[in-house]
Amino acid sequence: MRVIVTGGAGFIGSHLAEQLLARGDEVHVVDDLSNGKRENVPDGATLHVRDVRDPLDDLAELVRPDAVAHLAAQADVRVSIAEPARDAAVNVVGTVNVLEAAHGVGARVVFASTGGAIYGECGRPAREDDPRLPLSPYGAAKLAGEEYLASFSRLYGAAHAALRFGNVYGPRQDPHGEAGVVAIFLGRLRDGEPLGTGSDRGLGHVDGSVSVAIGLDHRADGRGRRLSGTPLDLSRA
Repeated sequence: MRVIVTGGAGFIGSHLAEQLLARGDEVHVVDDLSNGKRENVPDGATLHVRDVRDPLDDLAELVRPDAVAHLAAQADVRVSIAEPARDAAVNVVGTVNVLEAAHGVGARVVFASTGGAIYGECGRPAREDDPRLPLSPYGAAKLAGEEYLASFSRLYGAAHAALRFGNVYGPRQDPHGEAGVVAIFLGRLRDGEPLGTGSDRGLGHVDGSVSVAIGLDHRADGRGRRLSGTPLDLSRA
């Protein structure tokens, strides 16, 4: 397979690129390096320094991918509150740009959504079918991305899929970002501080989270719902 990984110089994206290369796929990383690091891009992957806020049709025509794993995002809730237009430009317009580019070459899109922000405040761990009531522009933008994904699937009969990752941890994670939950907890334990609220929320190692995109059955039907089929394995599409 030929796969484009947006955000492939970041934490989860670089691990996904590694696993795709390990199974023999051709991998093209798209990253503007605003948060991702060039050294995170694994050997064997081709790096294209691009911003998803700009159209990607030319790159898709050049690469002709079978699939696009869309992980590029503005991922800080605080930034989304302070700069909602910037957040929407990256997370909504950027997702539409990816969908349009993929549609032009007939590629499937696997969209990295959010495992918590789209639900808002919950009194218990959220279930997939719980009401989606985002409290932040970031959550609203990710939910909009899911809806665009579903709309493109309905409109064009595409087999796009959205994956709602929880709190992922592992090597190459930024320990200072708000998503670095495990690093924050360990720091508090080291300093003898209480973990605080939310310490029981779901956590997942990056290797397992990436394996979901490669090895589990998640395929969208004509209405954008998740059915059986592996997102980044087109042999069973």
